[in-house]
Amino acid sequence: MSIHDNLKQLRLNSGLTQEQVAEKVGLTRQAISGYEAGRTLPDIEMLQQLARVYATDLDGIVYGQQKQLQAARRYRQALTGLLAILLMLTTLSSALLCSAHHFFAIGGGMSAAELPLLKAHQRLMRGWELADTAILALSSFGFAALLLYQVCGKCRIAAGQLRRGIIFAAAALLIPALFSCLDAVFGLIDYLITPLMLLMR
Repeated sequence: MSIHDNLKQLRLNSGLTQEQVAEKVGLTRQAISGYEAGRTLPDIEMLQQLARVYATDLDGIVYGQQKQLQAARRYRQALTGLLAILLMLTTLSSALLCSAHHFFAIGGGMSAAELPLLKAHQRLMRGWELADTAILALSSFGFAALLLYQVCGKCRIAAGQLRRGIIFAAAALLIPALFSCLDAVFGLIDYLITPLMLLMR
């Protein structure tokens, strides 16, 4: 691969737009586009600045980092998949807990006619406990596996991955908070315990 191909791959791997790179190095978007298209060639000082932005060295820009780029791409895909699954489980957990208290609320002395209501409530609560257990187990295993892959694959966490993490954290707290507004029994903290433990991991 040529230098302009490597520059484009490094930018894409970092999750940055041409505008963001241009802003970081003090150029226009058109200049970055010219480098990536091969219309112009950056001088050595600009190559060093671009290497810093992409968290690589001059060899990475000149000769490419095909193995590292592939490892980083696999890491990014695995991270995105893990965060999506954890977010779906968090939504499911919150929905089960809210449904148990909102639609199948149980009171003090129950009659025999209310026994199906009690059983439905208990099934939803067991489902909620299973979903929370799955969230904590999957997050422990998944994040440990990603950390190991990052060390062995010599991947670096790019700005795009940090943005994904911040968006995930916001969603993982917002979704349970919304469900807690419908629950007359459990409060906000009951809904946020598992997501907070997840975010600590």
